[in-house]
Amino acid sequence: MNRTSLGRSVALVAALGASVALAGCSDNRLPPVPVPKAEMKSQLPKWYPEKAWTAKEGQSQIYIEGKIVFETGSATIRKFGESEKVLKTLLAFVNDHPEVTRLRIEGHTDDKGEEDKNAELSARRALAVCNWLVDNGVNHLRLIAVGFGETKPIAPNELEMGRAENRRTEFHVAEVDGKAFLGKDPTAGGMVLDVPSLEERKAEEEARRKPVVATVPTLKWKPTGNEVKKVDKKQISLDPTQKKDGDKK
Repeated sequence: MNRTSLGRSVALVAALGASVALAGCSDNRLPPVPVPKAEMKSQLPKWYPEKAWTAKEGQSQIYIEGKIVFETGSATIRKFGESEKVLKTLLAFVNDHPEVTRLRIEGHTDDKGEEDKNAELSARRALAVCNWLVDNGVNHLRLIAVGFGETKPIAPNELEMGRAENRRTEFHVAEVDGKAFLGKDPTAGGMVLDVPSLEERKAEEEARRKPVVATVPTLKWKPTGNEVKKVDKKQISLDPTQKKDGDKK
């Protein structure tokens, strides 16, 4: 084989190798990512923006952006953060819908702790929201405070993010124009706490502030002493060892 033939063979082999390499690379390429269309985009939460409520929709829950945050293990609403915005939005809803004669405030927790204590805590947190609304002019008879504890999770409690989602308050229309909305139990079967009026809470607060005065029980007794009683002479007998007056010594 001369140099010319050898050169042509080398060039042919190199060309074949390059084509195989290119073919192998093209097989390993990932398919292009399509640009998401409008219908493919993730759906926004149904509470964003605030969803207008109407009785015709047959939906009891009122969706409000944000979350009411409480102190850990307590029914005290945190003064800072988004709690105030949610409360004010809820207050505006109540004032704008006089046809909603009963509004149910629901408290929910994660599954940390004892079930009974979680139910009680969630009910007290619902009551705290009701008390805030009463403080801002809402009639206490329009509100129902209900606690469900850990019984209605909306996210897995195995994850911290899920537990955070489960610690929440929900707002539901329970009664419209004096009738149970959708014919359902206005309490929804949870732990119900009475919502006192503003005057009742003030009276209870004043009673707690008053000092407790200890009272000593009075014993019923009457003094006794020597009493002179008349005795029948026949019942008197003298000791025979004693001498009568006039006896000789």
